[in-house]
Amino acid sequence: MSNATDIELMQQVRHGSESALREVIERHRERLFRLACRLLGDRDDASDAVQETFIRLWRHARRYDPRQSLAAWLCTICARRCYDELRRRQRHRKALAEMPVETAQPDTMGTDELLTLLHQVVTTLPPKQQVVYQLREIECLSTDEVARATRLNADQVKANLHVARTTVREKLKHYGI
Repeated sequence: MSNATDIELMQQVRHGSESALREVIERHRERLFRLACRLLGDRDDASDAVQETFIRLWRHARRYDPRQSLAAWLCTICARRCYDELRRRQRHRKALAEMPVETAQPDTMGTDELLTLLHQVVTTLPPKQQVVYQLREIECLSTDEVARATRLNADQVKANLHVARTTVREKLKHYGI
């Protein structure tokens, strides 16, 4: 990997440099894959979302604003792709039903079990709330970055995040957590 900054690499990508694109992919692939896996819950769908993110980056490199973090811009593209997939799934299966979870008592659960339970609870949220929750709570994007990623205004992000947090908290209480 070179010492080039993301901005320098994106300038090269804009001019058709495939090697610069490969380096951008190497730098950001894992983070995007983790985001897509958390949002979609399926490694194959996540891999497709990440691949489509980089295809869109290549096709629309001129739209990148160097005043914005490249990581945040890529998360925005990936999150939008995941949000589209979640809406598609919802149309085909309606809203996800409450998932029964067979778990140990909360005080005997390990970290992995707690994370699995949290993931299951988050996947029961409506798609918009899932995306907002994941980007803000897991990816630690700012409210403005989440707003750009979801095409919501900041107040809508805050409202969706509040409802998502409240719902997650209530569902976790149901499991004694």
